[in-house]
Parts: sequence; C-alpha cells; structure tokens
Amino acid sequence: MTIASFKRAICATAISSSLLLTGCVIHVSPGQIAEQKQQDLSVSAAKISELKIDAEAGSLIIKGDSNATAITVNANIYAAKGDETYTLTLEKHGDTAELISKLNNGSLSFYSGSSPHIDLIVSVPSNLKLDIDDDSGDIVIRAMQNDISIDDDSGSIVIEGGRTINIVDDSGDIRISKVSGNISIEDDSGSIMIDQGQGRIDIEDDSGDIRIENSQGPARIIDESGSISVNTLAGALTIEDGSGDIDVRQIKGLVTITDGSGSIYVDDTLGLTIIEAGSGDLSIDNINGPVKLDK
Repeated sequence: MTIASFKRAICATAISSSLLLTGCVIHVSPGQIAEQKQQDLSVSAAKISELKIDAEAGSLIIKGDSNATAITVNANIYAAKGDETYTLTLEKHGDTAELISKLNNGSLSFYSGSSPHIDLIVSVPSNLKLDIDDDSGDIVIRAMQNDISIDDDSGSIVIEGGRTINIVDDSGDIRISKVSGNISIEDDSGSIMIDQGQGRIDIEDDSGDIRIENSQGPARIIDESGSISVNTLAGALTIEDGSGDIDVRQIKGLVTITDGSGSIYVDDTLGLTIIEAGSGDLSIDNINGPVKLDK
C-alpha cells in the first residue's frame, strides 16, 4: 500500500466511525522527531503553598530544595518537524502556582519512533504541596516534605520523601520510600514497592506484585492478582487477595488474610486470622497471639 492510499484508508475509517473531524490529517513521519528547543521558566515562590502540574506526554522530575525561593522549570521539547505548537506556562494564582505542559497537536499522527513529548525538570521549595495530573511518562519526585497527590495514566512513579501520598494510577511501577505520612494507592497494573513508610498504608490494586518493608503501619491491601510480600511492619495488617502468593514476616500487630488462591506463609506476628485460604499451601510460624483459621 502506498502512503497516499494508507492516508485515504485512515480517513475513510475515521469518517465511517462517525468521528467529527475537519478533514483528516495523517502524519506518517519515520525519523521525524528531533529536539526542537529548550525553554526555562521561573516564578517566585513567595506566598506559594502548592504547585499544580498538568502535563501530557514526557518525563517529569521534581527536586525539592529547602533553600529554594523560586520554582524553576527546565523543559526539553521534542516535536515533529513542521508541527511545533505547544503550551508551556508557569503562573501564580493566589497561593498556588500552576505549570501546564501540553503539545497542541490536533491531527491523527503516526510515528516510527518516539512520539512528540516535553521532558520537565522542576526545582521547588521542599515545603510545597504537589498536585500532579499526568498523562504519560515517568515521574520522579525527591526530597519533598509536604503532601503529594498524583493522577497518572501511564509511566513509572518514584517518590523519595514527602508527607501524605495519594496516587491514582492506570499503569506503571510505583516505588515509594521515606514518607512521613499516610500512603493511599489505587492502581490498575504495575508493581508497587513501599519502604520506610511512617503512616498508614492503603493499597487497592488490580494486578502486579506488592512489596512493603520497614514501615510503621497499619496496612490494608486489596489485590486482585500478583504476589504480596510484607516484611517488618509496626502495626496491624489486613490482606484481601484474589490470586498470588502471600509472604508475611515480622508484623507487630494482628494479621488478617482473605485469599482466593496461592500459597500463604506467615512468620512472627502478634496474631493471625485467616478468613479464607482458598487453594495453595499454608505455612505459619512464631505466632505470638491468637490464631484463627477458617478454610
């Protein structure tokens, strides 16, 4: 099929699907993505308590700095040749700063390699709250001391530091460490790792392995599929699991498990209740409290 006939076929499909398009613009552009430009933004952080970020495609790195007096953004913008429009703004609205990063490409496009995106490196005072709405691309946040809220479609998330953490995620691995407040995660797919949490942990997960280590708890995990490992938790632990192995060790509280399938291993807890064990091996050791097994 020629390029011209390919374009006509795509247009015909779009029309037959009742898509309301003004014309049909198709980009078939192998090797057309190149670094177009760099852009820097800055705004004073005086009287700012929160940074909101609305980002489409591209990576996002946020670095907290306790001595910073401004919010600064370094952007690397990658766009298709001949299609260079984008929105990149950093503005104050009362006590909130808002960063918007979007590519204004309304056409239906196909690329042989990397698609257009904007990579962001953001430096902020570490005491700011963060509210992030992200479409795609990895997120890395380090050295923050306040609350962090993330609504993410795809891409991995790494958080090192922060207070209360709230994440709603469609896909991509999540790794959180050294957080002083509660952690709440709603996740469709991807592994979850939490280390050195100080507050309550709540996880609702469809698929992907879950691992919690060296945290103060309590913790509640609702999981459809994937293995669950919890090691060294200073609080009660509740697990509702569809399928996948469960490995629980050194829990300074009551452990309650409801399981569909997969092996269960529990060692060194202050009590154990298994409401339903489903199918799979069951092994328990060193339970220093009441034990109730209903199978």
